[in-house]
Amino acid sequence: MRVAPGSAAFLVLLGLLGALPALSIDICAPTLPIVVTALHTSTTVAGLTVSLFMAGFAAGQFCGGQLSDKHGRRPVLLAGLSCYTLAGAACVLATSGSSLVGFRFMQGAGAGACAVLPFAMVQDLFEGESARSKRSYVTAVLGGAPVLAPALGSLLSGIAGWRAVYLALPLAGALLLLLAAGTMVETRHRAPASATSQATMRLRDDPGFIGLAAANALSYGAIFAYIGGAPIVIIGIMKLSPAVFSAIFASTALALTAGAWTSGRLGRRGIGAVTLLNPSLAFAAAATMALAAVSMAGLVWGALLLPPLLITLFARGTIAPNLQHLAIERRQEQAGAASAALGVSQLIAGAAASGVVAFLLPQYGARAIAVPMALFAAAALVVWLCTSRLRGNPQRLPNVLPI
Repeated sequence: MRVAPGSAAFLVLLGLLGALPALSIDICAPTLPIVVTALHTSTTVAGLTVSLFMAGFAAGQFCGGQLSDKHGRRPVLLAGLSCYTLAGAACVLATSGSSLVGFRFMQGAGAGACAVLPFAMVQDLFEGESARSKRSYVTAVLGGAPVLAPALGSLLSGIAGWRAVYLALPLAGALLLLLAAGTMVETRHRAPASATSQATMRLRDDPGFIGLAAANALSYGAIFAYIGGAPIVIIGIMKLSPAVFSAIFASTALALTAGAWTSGRLGRRGIGAVTLLNPSLAFAAAATMALAAVSMAGLVWGALLLPPLLITLFARGTIAPNLQHLAIERRQEQAGAASAALGVSQLIAGAAASGVVAFLLPQYGARAIAVPMALFAAAALVVWLCTSRLRGNPQRLPNVLPI
């Protein structure tokens, strides 16, 4: 039974595929201290189960995007899900920290190959505002993973131990593999002859694409600064309980999902990407600057910090699908590679943001999160404004630009 492209079921399935990386990281976070004891390993090795997963995720995105442009989306998707499922099963059976780390790298590669495809498949099937609206709804679905995954991981590990948490991942992968094999058809079609010049041009030679990808990555870096440092500030500095932290984290994830859903609704009403991006990036910059001002004044109170944080995450929910839409639509015949470039650049920005926060946290506390968030958000706004002035409107930029 095939799922009709554009149906709610199709968009939910794409969202679930895109959510695999977040699910695979967040659900396992509560097990890290348990793994140290259970496998008689170190906290460093336990931490590598996340770091190596992310490294594999980056490699999987890069390879999966390139291969899907050449050989089609469906075979890459099925291969990625198979790799994810088999590697996940191996994680469940791991008997040492080093073997678990190795299998997590392979699992990350499979997840990366899957996660890079949903936005490319949307570009294959839809055009213009329709593609942007569908991309927003996919973003809204995948944004739900950070809300549910940590609580699910804590529940499973408390009931049946850390292996039960890792078992949930290959089971999810196997279910998605069956659904994809039985319901999804190939969406990639041979490019027309007129698209040859675009398809042969390298992404890095397109300054318009680079500007859009950079603005998206910087905006993501602002969010990752929050994700990387929030547990220490909320639990360690503000002395709030883990339950309160989970509630705050869930509320911010829901704000991001709400922003993406709103973007989809507004797109269906004909409101363009640029119309949404200008205020969204400005609101994100203003909200993060408010966070920085409050934290630098020493007013680290939830009542003051939560509202601008929710605004920032809501704005990111509208920013992400629209910048990604503009970037991928520019490179329609390289949608897989373009989607991979967006994903990898996000990872680089996220790693840089979390590294800065980790370095500054011991000395500066909450300011170590708020100030980098403001700098990344402001930089995203500046890059967007510069890109939008490059030959006028980025939606009207030609696909091939001189350097």
